[in-house]
Amino acid sequence: MEDKNKPIDNSCSSRKINRILAVVLQSQDEKNATKAIQELGLKPVMLATIGGFLGVQNITLIIPFHDELENAIIKTLKQKCRQRIEYVSTPLEGTPLPIPLSTPITVGGAIIFSFEVEYFEEY
Repeated sequence: MEDKNKPIDNSCSSRKINRILAVVLQSQDEKNATKAIQELGLKPVMLATIGGFLGVQNITLIIPFHDELENAIIKTLKQKCRQRIEYVSTPLEGTPLPIPLSTPITVGGAIIFSFEVEYFEEY
């Protein structure tokens, strides 16, 4: 019989989460990246975010994991997230009228931040 005075252990020690990756990627890559991460047995949390330079919508995945999986996760993200060329209009300087010039810039891929987790609890 279970002791009702004994505190419940909610630390999820069986899951052994000691790292988190915060991954910013383009929304075009979200489905492929999320599916591949889930196939590794992980459950990413998805946040809708907005990028800085272009102000376009992107996705931030928060991926809790054990550090043994970090290389596999990064390899998977490299395979599923790709860079693209976008064109932005910039004014052509030195002209009497503002003439827009189409300038190519590289966007996409994945930006990955890795953090250590001191404590994890799920309830």
